[in-house]
Amino acid sequence: MASFININPQLLDDQDLRLTEKQKEEIWSRFPEPVDGHYYADAIFEGGGVRGIALLGALRCCEDLGIEWKKLAGTSAGSLTAAFLAASFPINKLEEILSSIDYNGIFSQKTSPFIFNGDPSDDLQAPLSMIVSLLLTQQLGQYSSDPFRDWIAKTLKSRGIETFTDVKRLDPQRELKIVVSNITHCEMWVLPDDLNPNSARLNKDQHSHRQAILQQHNLKHYQDFSIAEAVRLSSSIPLFFKPEKLGNAYILDGGLLSNFPLWIYDRPSGDPLNPPKWPTFGFRLIDQTLNPPKINNALDLFTASLRSMANARDRYHVRHGDQGRVINIDVTKAKVTTTEFSLSSEKKVKLYRLGYKQTKDFFLYHWDWTRHLKERGFC
Repeated sequence: MASFININPQLLDDQDLRLTEKQKEEIWSRFPEPVDGHYYADAIFEGGGVRGIALLGALRCCEDLGIEWKKLAGTSAGSLTAAFLAASFPINKLEEILSSIDYNGIFSQKTSPFIFNGDPSDDLQAPLSMIVSLLLTQQLGQYSSDPFRDWIAKTLKSRGIETFTDVKRLDPQRELKIVVSNITHCEMWVLPDDLNPNSARLNKDQHSHRQAILQQHNLKHYQDFSIAEAVRLSSSIPLFFKPEKLGNAYILDGGLLSNFPLWIYDRPSGDPLNPPKWPTFGFRLIDQTLNPPKINNALDLFTASLRSMANARDRYHVRHGDQGRVINIDVTKAKVTTTEFSLSSEKKVKLYRLGYKQTKDFFLYHWDWTRHLKERGFC
């Protein structure tokens, strides 16, 4: 399937959109000194469903600046972007892959022939209907996520990448971390780190559970865990996808507990002699139509409580840890929901342009490395 970039080649020829050489020079003057002639950065990606097309525009802007990625992390759809970047896909190929996902193939395996739902895009708008359907069919999710995992695995394998170990093989300084929700033990896990059975923080039962997971997946080392499996787990939307298990634990979408793990690579500040060598940027998708909920009855109260549990932690970290490094991409004008799987080319272009333009504005008008270090307490 052709990507929308190929369908709309004029998009990359838009001189009003793309950075000029003068603008690049101005931005570079506010970056840290290049390391071995390269501008490096780490990146954290928020989950946002199909609206992640806007991240492609943001990444094209970063590509125009010559930014090369080291440590990467993400949740849900953001974990997919992080994983493909960790595999060093060129930006043109990344745009082709992520803008032309075959959602019909991904949603090709229902967990029961007696689940009579309509368009998958509409399912999450009627959660009570989903719950009734799943109770009647005795299932935990409407779709198997196996096709999604298999597509990710095939795509990564084309770059010679299957496991977290392979990412290190590409670049010893590169890391990939993916957030998932362990709903059995009420824990947020960061993969692959939280699969390490030798972590000093684990008690005896937790150690045994990690060992069981490694045995379940026939692994000698926790870094040998499949990236495709990790992304699948992080993207397992409750009720929508059947939850998978790690050992005895059911795992669901990481966005339940941290949809924007900006904190994941932070280290204590206060040592001016040992500042970071390059920045960590957070890419966040904003929708201004998501107004504070009206609470008029018990169901409204319950829904608002779930929303608070999913978002409060991340908003706290952004409020206290933004430090001039969060690229907020407002996708409100695109009028796209997170599960609008049959996006038109026009809407994809709108999301892409918003991503590029707002990333460009961030670097031109808000980014300053020296100020960022001061806010983090390094100088």
